Amino acid sequence: MKKILSILFSAALFLGVGSPALAAKDEDVQKALEMIEKTNKEIDKKIEKAVKKADELQVEYLTEVRKIEEGDKVFKLKEEKEKALKELEKATKEEKKEKKLEEKIAKIEDQIAEQQAKIEEKINEIQLDIEELTVQIASGDKNTEKLNKKLSKLEEKLDKKQEKLLEKTERYAKELQKVIDNVYNETLEMSAEVIKKAADKGVIAECSWTLVRFADQWVWIDPVRVVKM
Repeated sequence: MKKILSILFSAALFLGVGSPALAAKDEDVQKALEMIEKTNKEIDKKIEKAVKKADELQVEYLTEVRKIEEGDKVFKLKEEKEKALKELEKATKEEKKEKKLEEKIAKIEDQIAEQQAKIEEKINEIQLDIEELTVQIASGDKNTEKLNKKLSKLEEKLDKKQEKLLEKTERYAKELQKVIDNVYNETLEMSAEVIKKAADKGVIAECSWTLVRFADQWVWIDPVRVVKM
């Protein structure tokens, strides 16, 4: 009987000493997991915000490109047409309104075609003038200097659109890269910090690397995942 009591007493002492240590470890693990979860939520918010900004930049850039390519008048007419088409979709079972909108859309389409024809005509005229001047210069016209100046001015008219497009593209690429770099560096720093803190509490974690789309680019971003507890 004394032997049994002695074993039970020893077991009680063993369990009594071990429990606080195990409880402390469990508490550390729980805190580490909570830290990782919180950090991942913050990373997700930053990614979401950056993706939205990147998409806004892309929409803005494509709008500007359309304006340059089509000209302001054509661009505005197309916007007006899109607005009228949306109104027409809503105007179901309203015969008079539908007819009025259809007439408006047809008129806008005529105006667009007219403006596009004018733009095409101007471009063709400039190209013909360049060809004519090039022939004059090649044939040894005495007023070569004067002809060269005219040629340069005409070429400049054609190049101006390309310069604008290049300028908009460079600005868009630069601003988009800035958005990507910022979110990449911020989330990487957040991940590294929480991985270190989790390790101090006995939890091994690592960057899980998720592929994220920012406008027209795909980038690996780094939320955290637990490897071992």
